[in-house]
Amino acid sequence: MKRRTFLVATGGGVTLAGCTTGENTDDEVTDDADVDDEADDEDAEDREASIEIVDSTVIDDSSDGGAADPWLQVDVENETEVPHGGIRIVSEVLDDEGTVLASETHTTSYLPPESTLRYFHEGSFEMDEFDSIEHDIEVAHAQVRSTELEDVTVSNTDLSVGGNLINVVGDLELADPDHDRVVVVAPIWDEAGRLRGTGTYIENSPTESFEFSADSPGFRAPGGAEPIDDYDVYVFDDLP
Repeated sequence: MKRRTFLVATGGGVTLAGCTTGENTDDEVTDDADVDDEADDEDAEDREASIEIVDSTVIDDSSDGGAADPWLQVDVENETEVPHGGIRIVSEVLDDEGTVLASETHTTSYLPPESTLRYFHEGSFEMDEFDSIEHDIEVAHAQVRSTELEDVTVSNTDLSVGGNLINVVGDLELADPDHDRVVVVAPIWDEAGRLRGTGTYIENSPTESFEFSADSPGFRAPGGAEPIDDYDVYVFDDLP
């Protein structure tokens, strides 16, 4: 697999992407530490996360001389210690005259703290036409807009991968079903520990228990990409 990497011009004030991959023994002291921990927790709730496009690459996925469409690979990093809400990024592949060869939009609903999102789009252009890539972060919620529900029970979960679609299913029980809606978000991870996207499920006027199916398209990848390996399940009272 051949990779060509270029500096990325950005729109909308987005950061320029680069060419490289991105015991206490005193009771009084203990009490003070507890107070400090509580203050830190409160500060963490108010802090904003930030994202940066740290790498952008076009991959030639042809093998044995056979023709194949190239792939756009983008790495987005949340290096902060707090989660980031939903994002939408538009990427354009350009030739040397600035003509758009391909335009792709990627959406992810939640980026956990200190995580790197890697996503792929298959193009329909020739590798020798490609010159540069531009990204425009159209949506970026620096703070999660909803509240994570803690008093829930998630069981019987399973992950299925088929073509372009990934789906995390399971059963969910709410201790308090008094919500207008409940949103299940399932971050999907590959074997290298990178976030590859999120599945999302919305239950309006939820009952005490229900089944969920948190799915999303956009998970096709070139042959050398690390396989999908794991997932998490978070439950919120609205979209994050």
